Amino acid sequence: MIGPALNSLLLWLLVMPAAFALGGGQPDSEQRHPEVLTLRGERLAGCSAVKIGPHTLLTAAHCVVDAGAGELWPAFQPGGSIKLNNAYRQENGADALTVVVAQTLLPESYRQGLAKFADYRRQRLAELSESEAALPAATLERGLRMRHHFAARYPDVALLRLRTATPSIPARAVDFTPLEAGAEVELVGFGCAGLGGSSAGSNEDSDPGFPAVRRAAWSRVIRVDAVNFYTEAGQRAAQAPSLCPGDSGGPVIHAGRVVGVHSVVYGLNARHGARSNMAVNLAPLADWAAWP
Repeated sequence: MIGPALNSLLLWLLVMPAAFALGGGQPDSEQRHPEVLTLRGERLAGCSAVKIGPHTLLTAAHCVVDAGAGELWPAFQPGGSIKLNNAYRQENGADALTVVVAQTLLPESYRQGLAKFADYRRQRLAELSESEAALPAATLERGLRMRHHFAARYPDVALLRLRTATPSIPARAVDFTPLEAGAEVELVGFGCAGLGGSSAGSNEDSDPGFPAVRRAAWSRVIRVDAVNFYTEAGQRAAQAPSLCPGDSGGPVIHAGRVVGVHSVVYGLNARHGARSNMAVNLAPLADWAAWP
């Protein structure tokens, strides 16, 4: 039996996978969004990111942090190395560009929440009952992962400064104008090979693998709060795009500018579909960092 404390955690937190990708929409074969790229590194199978300045990328915070340790993965610490690729279709990682990280910034509230989560996780593992200690390590780890309620409370976004120039990748401007419900937005991100199949929208951890395909689709904002905004997904509106493995960190675009960053799907059901997609609301973060 799993103890009461772990049961409470599981009830409070629904699944937050390591990465998500865009299910639905159309492949970006016309290269409308060359600023959107795949981001890979040690301990990171693949996330999406968007270039917003000569040496600056935006992605999801959960792509760059070791939630258990409460700190950045080594690849995203100063001097770490990551791989970028903005080809719209990627058959393998051979043509990726290796770049060196100068600095990775997280919003202060996210840092504080991450530290609290890591402390709780360490305390919980130290207090395992005899029956819990007998559970497989993978079961315990799964029960003590970050979940989507964490992203609902803390802005799941990271800003990466690079030491390496990337002149072959264009940048897209950011807009901090507050969104309103009903706004039409474009979701962009890299999908997995099984887009449109049974894997689309899966809430299980998975390596998005290859081929990776950049896809774009239009959706409508349902509601906006101080941390996130939510867009219609496949289980809410016919033909609406949903997030599935590979797309965390990709941009939400309104009137040609980046207004949000993909975080997680919200409202997962038994069929692994989603009623809405959660994206970090950039409007309250205008003063967070020295933007490009």
